[in-house]
Amino acid sequence: MRRAAIAAAAARITDWDTVFVDAAQHRVMPLVAAAMRGTPGVPDAVAARSSAIARRDGMLAMAQTVELCRIGAALDARGIDWITIKGPALAMLAYGNVAVKPSHDIDLLIDPDARTDAFAAMRAMGYVSMDGQDRTAPGSLDHVRKDSHWRDPADRVTVELHTRLFINRALVPALGLGSPPESVAVGTGQSLPTLARPEQLVYLAVHGANTNWHRLKWIADFAALTWCSSDAQRAAARACAMRLRAQDIYDSALALAAVLFGDSAVPPPPMLSRQAHRLMAAGLRDLTAPHRATLREVDWDRSLVVYLDKLRFMPDFAYRREELRLMLAEASSYTPDAPWWRPWTAPLGLAGRFARRKLAQAFQR
Repeated sequence: MRRAAIAAAAARITDWDTVFVDAAQHRVMPLVAAAMRGTPGVPDAVAARSSAIARRDGMLAMAQTVELCRIGAALDARGIDWITIKGPALAMLAYGNVAVKPSHDIDLLIDPDARTDAFAAMRAMGYVSMDGQDRTAPGSLDHVRKDSHWRDPADRVTVELHTRLFINRALVPALGLGSPPESVAVGTGQSLPTLARPEQLVYLAVHGANTNWHRLKWIADFAALTWCSSDAQRAAARACAMRLRAQDIYDSALALAAVLFGDSAVPPPPMLSRQAHRLMAAGLRDLTAPHRATLREVDWDRSLVVYLDKLRFMPDFAYRREELRLMLAEASSYTPDAPWWRPWTAPLGLAGRFARRKLAQAFQR
């Protein structure tokens, strides 16, 4: 059935170069390359290039898994509580193979109070901070960022040490180190702690929807993990979403997965709420837009539509208040030694950058 569905989809494709480009940009090349293998109509050159990138991504994923185990052992030795999010653990849970899911970096969640020890552990292993400052000091960037970036000496692996799952502190704050964990085997005698399956599904739904699912791999991961979960785990995920007041987000993820991938292990509710329908529509809008127009992970000059999407993401006063604060924070005010008046001028700077961007776009036309 799977091969027949792939062949039917491939028969409708007229531009395989676009398929290749989109697969690379959406970081689903290993999945696409595997689907291309043996499928009639795929140009040999495209299949060969796809396989080469898939092999490269797979080798990187395996190197990241080895390094993640090494970092975890170093944190354990210092008594630091940690879990990994996404990455190799999710790859094993959703696909049973770490090489299938390429990742830009390794993500670990640590206790904020353990930052000093965690940073010392990273330096002891030869990692170099990419932030250029010690964020454990008073006046650090923790008020606008949720992670610190590190690179290994061989310049192969990038690590993000998160102190919370989302930039917005009011976005499902109960989800994190205090949530039920699950241990995932990634090799002989090696395992990685991560969020338990129900919490993992809710996290993936919130993480993807919070950026309008602008990478296809995120909704693919959510759909794959949903498909291979048990009925009890799926029911527990829905209960968890309701407990965290994220049921609209979770339902919208189920609906988006059903629209994109057809048959779903857990069909969305027959009647979506207005909020869930809006979130699903926003995801479809961004996933079907030209890809470069949707890449705004750390883009403070975002369009008005994106700002409105962010504000309407959760109908919660605390969330919206925090989102407004983050929007008004200017990139130049991120340094701990910024003058006291800098944050108050952020709205003017934001408006100026937005106006310049629109003028530049008008002249380019």
